Amino acid sequence: MPSESVAGFLDRAQASRVLFPEQVQQLITQPDMPQSDLNTFCEYLQTRGVLTRFQASALREHRGHELSYGGYPVVDEAGPCPGGTAYRALHPSLRTPVVLRRLSPEWFAPIDNPTNYLGRARAFGMLAHPNVVPLLDAGTQGEQIYLVIDAPHESADLETLAKEIGGAMPGFLAAEYGRGIASALRAAHEHGGTHGDVRPGNLVIGPLSTKTNAQGKTRRRPTPDAVVRLAELGLVPMRPPVAAFPVNVSPYLPPERLDSPTHESRGDIYSLGATLYFLLTGRPPFSGDGPELVKKIRENAPTPLSQLRPDLPPEFVALLNAMLEKSADKRPQTALDVQHALNKFCRQVAAPSAPKMAPLAAPASAVGANGYAAAPGQPELVPVPDEEYPGADPGDEWGVGSAELATAQAGAAAQPRKVRTMSSEEKRRSRMLLILGGALHMTAMLMLVLWLTGVFDRIGSSDEPEPETTKPTKKANDGGKPKKKA
Repeated sequence: MPSESVAGFLDRAQASRVLFPEQVQQLITQPDMPQSDLNTFCEYLQTRGVLTRFQASALREHRGHELSYGGYPVVDEAGPCPGGTAYRALHPSLRTPVVLRRLSPEWFAPIDNPTNYLGRARAFGMLAHPNVVPLLDAGTQGEQIYLVIDAPHESADLETLAKEIGGAMPGFLAAEYGRGIASALRAAHEHGGTHGDVRPGNLVIGPLSTKTNAQGKTRRRPTPDAVVRLAELGLVPMRPPVAAFPVNVSPYLPPERLDSPTHESRGDIYSLGATLYFLLTGRPPFSGDGPELVKKIRENAPTPLSQLRPDLPPEFVALLNAMLEKSADKRPQTALDVQHALNKFCRQVAAPSAPKMAPLAAPASAVGANGYAAAPGQPELVPVPDEEYPGADPGDEWGVGSAELATAQAGAAAQPRKVRTMSSEEKRRSRMLLILGGALHMTAMLMLVLWLTGVFDRIGSSDEPEPETTKPTKKANDGGKPKKKA
C-alpha cells in the first residue's frame, strides 16, 4: 500500500493531468514499485520514463499547476525561445509532442500589442501549406499569450545544418529550397500577410538521416525526399525602425526596414535573396554588428556572387542580384515571380514525395526549444545504416551526389579581395577626373593629326617671307668670255 506521501504525489499527478487514472492503477500493481520513500518513488518513475525530472520536481514542490498550460500537459522546460520560454508539451488527446511557448509581455513592446499579435498569429500562422511549419493553437491564460507549434521530428533549421555540414550548397538545391519558400511566401502575401524575418534560422528542413563515421562522429544531412518549411509565419512582432535601435540587427534585413516599422512583401523577397546568398556561399551578404551592419545594409553591395560562385548560371546570379536590390521597386515584385524564375535552375525531375510522418510515439525529449530536433550528440540521434538509403552517395553531405557537391564547394572556396564601395564625394571626384582625362586625350589626338598633316610647317612658312636672291646675268655675244683689250 503506498505511503501517504506517495499517495498524495499520485493524486497531484492526476489532478495536473500528468498521469491518467489507468496509469496510476497500473503503477500500483507493479511489484517493484517503491511504496514508502517518495524520493525513491520519483527516481523509479523517471527511470521508466513515466515522468520527467521537471514534472517530478514540480509535483513534489506542490507546483502541479505549472504542469498544464492552456490544457496542454507540460513535459519539460526546453529553454528560452523568441518572446519568452518554451516547454516540451503533449497534445491533450493525441499525446503527440508539441512545443508550447509562453510569451512575455515585453515581447510586444514598444509598438506591438498582444491583441493584434494574436490576430496575426491565428490568421497567418495556421495557414495550410506544405512549406509552412504550422501553428497549432494560440490563446491566452490569465494575462499571458501562449503559442502551440508543431514539433517536426528529425528536422533542423538550415543555419544550424549548414554549420554542421560546412561548405556551399549546390546551386540547384538552393534553387529548389528557395522555390519552396517562395511558394509559402506567395500564399501568405496573397492572403494579405507578410513574414518579416526570413532567414536561414527560420527555414526548417526534414527529414534528416543521421550517420556515424568510423571515428564515431555523428552527422546529419537531408534525405533525398527532404522538404524545406518556413517557420515563424505570423509570429514576428512589429518593431520600430532598426536604425533607431540598432541592436541584434539581422544581416538578412531589407534596407527599407532601417527607417520604417512596416513589414512589406518585397522586403520578404529581399530577405529570401539574402538567405539564398548564405546557402550558396556559406556566409550572409553582410557581416558586422549594430551601426556598422546598418551602414553596410544601407550603402554597400555584397561581394559579387559571380566571384564567390563562378559555377552558377549567369541568369541565376542576375536573379539573386535583383532580389538584393536596395530599392524595392527594382526587385521582383511578387513571390510568384521569384518562384517561376527559380524553376529553370531546379532539377528537372518529378516533384518530391511528401515528407514521412513522424512516429506518434516520438519522444518529447527530441524536441528543441525552437520546435526542431536537437543538435547531434543528443540521445535521440540514432545512426542510420547506409543500406537504409541505398541511392545516396556515401560522400554526399547535402543529400545529392558528391560530384555536384564538390563543384559547388570548389567554386565557393576562392575568396576574392574585398571590394570597397566609394563614397558620393569619391564618385563625384572620379567623374571629374574622367572628364578631364577625356578632354586631354582628345586635345592630344588633335595635335597629333595637325602635326602629321603638316599644318604646323605651313603656319611657320607664312610667318617668315623668303629672302630675295639675284642671279648673275650674261651679256650677249660675249660667250661668257672676258674681252681682250685693243
